[in-house]
Amino acid sequence: MLNEKSSSQYKVPIWLSNWKFKDKKGKEYKVDLQVVKGYNKGAIFTDQKIVNKVVKKIIGSRKKHTLVPVNLTLVSQHGYGIED
Repeated sequence: MLNEKSSSQYKVPIWLSNWKFKDKKGKEYKVDLQVVKGYNKGAIFTDQKIVNKVVKKIIGSRKKHTLVPVNLTLVSQHGYGIED
């Protein structure tokens, strides 16, 4: 009974992903092998919380930089996690 409850929490797939972003000037940025949680490519690509987390890896604390996601590739799935 306890195992059923704990295993039902882990519903969201965990993915290894590669991202491409562009800034206003057209410069491209890449982030390889980023771990993200989401059901599919569309859900991950449109989730602002996930995108901001990946953008922070590129720009750090520079606030005036605006990056737009251009491409997302899901490399492989690595289990399931708890929904945020």
